[in-house]
Amino acid sequence: MGGKTCRFNIIPDRLRRNSGIPGPGGRRLLKLLDRPMRGNEIVERLGVTHQRVRQLVIKLHAQGRVTFADPENPFWIIRRADDRTLLLSRDQGHVLSAIPREYVTTVIKIRLAARMPENKTQKILKGLIASRFVEEFEGFQGNRVYRLTEAGENHPQRDQSTRHAAVPRLPVESDRVRKVLSTILDSGALRIRDLTDALRIPRKSMNALMQYLKRKHLVKKTGPKFDAPYSLTDEGRAALAEMTRRLAA
Repeated sequence: MGGKTCRFNIIPDRLRRNSGIPGPGGRRLLKLLDRPMRGNEIVERLGVTHQRVRQLVIKLHAQGRVTFADPENPFWIIRRADDRTLLLSRDQGHVLSAIPREYVTTVIKIRLAARMPENKTQKILKGLIASRFVEEFEGFQGNRVYRLTEAGENHPQRDQSTRHAAVPRLPVESDRVRKVLSTILDSGALRIRDLTDALRIPRKSMNALMQYLKRKHLVKKTGPKFDAPYSLTDEGRAALAEMTRRLAA
């Protein structure tokens, strides 16, 4: 053929406004969303206005790239469509944020911190336990106590600034009791006379104290004899551990 050879460059088509492919702002926002975030946090980290972020997330939602925890308030919690993080309701988030990681606490303390009725708090706690965000234990005198798991502590909806539930009262709190429990634990089991000698507490006072600790289910006799040694119960060990933790805090 008699045609001339010529060179050419391929120029990509200009993206249409509604092409479904995010623009530069949308790509920045998607890159930022490595976890679910509140709208205010996105505004702060992108350094743009609230209105601009609203425009971006609404467009990304229309493209199927982000989802909302609350469709009626899309600016509350936003996540990427491929993010499988379990999102919580507002009430679930309040309860999760009120539970401490460092110590166990009771449902009464949690509901006071979350400002929620006890029956509602109990129902939410069951869901959080099933999702493995909260652990449940048997506490003192048969009460149930709760503590945050690592997964719960790292959940993006946990508000670090929320007031935590208070520490529940211990069945015993005196320093003398702590020393008695600690001395028994160190030896495994001790008779009253051994405790009297070790701690230099009058025999009559020690007798009364051991009967008190026995009623509190913190100590128990290891045998049927009158002078059988005492050992700590599981509740006694837990009480001693918590007393020691609070003393060190």
